[in-house]
Amino acid sequence: VDVVDQMMKARRIPADNLEKRIDANDEKLTALNELQSLVKDLQNSISTLYGATSFDQSKNTFASKQVFSTSADGNAANLMSVSASNTAATGSYKFVIDQIASKHKVSADTISVNPSDVLSTATNSGGTTIGTGSFTVGTSKGSAQIGVTATDTLQDVRDKINTVSSTTGIQASVVKVADGQSTIILTSTEEGSTNRMTLSDDTGNVLENLGIMALDAGTGTMVVNPANEIDAGNDANFTLDGVTITRSSNDIDDLVDGLTISLFDAKPGTTINVNVEQNLNEAKSKILGFVDAYNAIKSFINEKTYVDPVTNEAGEDSVLLGNSAVKSVESTLQQIVGSTPFRTSGESNDLSVLAQIGISMTSSAATGSSDDTKYSAGTLELDETKLNEMLINNVDEVAELFNFKATSNNSAFTMTGFTGNTDAGDYQFSVTKDASGSITSATYSLDGGVTTQDATISGNSLTTADGLKIFYNGADNTTETATITTSVGLGARLQFAMQNMLDSANGSLPQEISSFETQNTRFQDKIDRIDTRITNQREVMMNKFINMEQALARIKNVQSSLDELMAAGKSDS
Repeated sequence: VDVVDQMMKARRIPADNLEKRIDANDEKLTALNELQSLVKDLQNSISTLYGATSFDQSKNTFASKQVFSTSADGNAANLMSVSASNTAATGSYKFVIDQIASKHKVSADTISVNPSDVLSTATNSGGTTIGTGSFTVGTSKGSAQIGVTATDTLQDVRDKINTVSSTTGIQASVVKVADGQSTIILTSTEEGSTNRMTLSDDTGNVLENLGIMALDAGTGTMVVNPANEIDAGNDANFTLDGVTITRSSNDIDDLVDGLTISLFDAKPGTTINVNVEQNLNEAKSKILGFVDAYNAIKSFINEKTYVDPVTNEAGEDSVLLGNSAVKSVESTLQQIVGSTPFRTSGESNDLSVLAQIGISMTSSAATGSSDDTKYSAGTLELDETKLNEMLINNVDEVAELFNFKATSNNSAFTMTGFTGNTDAGDYQFSVTKDASGSITSATYSLDGGVTTQDATISGNSLTTADGLKIFYNGADNTTETATITTSVGLGARLQFAMQNMLDSANGSLPQEISSFETQNTRFQDKIDRIDTRITNQREVMMNKFINMEQALARIKNVQSSLDELMAAGKSDS
């Protein structure tokens, strides 16, 4: 058996070599998948730093706003809060809150009953029995009829009202004042005068006997009892820059575009100053995130392709050394980060390199560097003081350094999208609308070229051959022209470069990963075939050895018999 095993072991050497190649490929696959994940992290880090378009500008970090509210008494935060979306314009406002919106609220008299006792036989403060019957509750939202039976408790009435709260806009709560004394409170679920409750007894006088309704001596009609009306349900009244405003709710989002306002309390005569400013901290945070994500990629590639500068030997973890896909990723990212945005000649005076905002590339790591620094070559270093200064004084230019930007000399033309193929330059558009408002012609040329092209028309949307998308809302039955100047910032260039790297069909990283996976599958198929062949060969060899052993045993038996015969013959002589 040992001889057979040794023979089979020798015949399996090709399979052993293939398994070693699979193990080596697995190490590369692990590293490549980690690199792909790091590239995705970098792509996410600049997802709001490359000028992506959206109707609310939520994809543009440089449009982010922050709000500061102050008042002379330092009480602004207790009176109101203001939040701003990216669409809000920067500016300042002065608020004075005279009255906040409130919910209509009315209570019953204190009744001689516990919440769980039968209500119909209980008496009010005047000694009148509550009785049975039906009543209607409602608001502008809707109404419902509530029936009170002889066995209902105050809790039962509360539950019946709350069951239809979504229809009526009214909620009820029961309060136990003392042993044997309780009351019920009705409250509108929404604020403002338009949501005040309408109440009426239909059969019986349950609401009147509860003290919720009372006879108006002036009109002779039943109305909500003024004596038990806890809150009349008022609108919010305030001034904005001296203009009087009324709203039915304390949560207001239709006053100034992009601002959401919540009123907490009223303090007539107190001015609240609200300033809406560009959120520079958000921009800085995203830029720092970009630097960290880029450095994670560069240091990882450095580690996986490391060659000792003294011994000229590859590092133990240098499993991606010489890999062409990794080299391509590294050179592409490094080339973009170290270059300038694509711009027209008219924008040449703008910020052009990351070093101008405090982001510079390190040189090669020094010989004998520590483990913390030997993989740092080509990573980015940040001068936070310089970045802060540039954001404070030149935030628009910092944005242009990263973003894809389009400016139009005609407000009827608005850029709504672009692709990685969209050029930097001057697009001259000419668009014609007929009397019915349909675009009948849309042409453009680039950088003053004599050749014009037709833009693709889809409703009011126009698309150039290189992916620039324009929304046109010009007048009917006219022809208008516009020049749209575009520039492609470093963030935009990085974004589309990484889209190409990560593309599942043609991206360099997915293709490289797929290539190793395919190679491993092919190797494993060969190993399986070798093992199957060896298993069959071992079985054949074992059978041969067994047959040989059996033949030898028979020969030994014959020899033993002959020896015995010969010995017997000698003894007879």
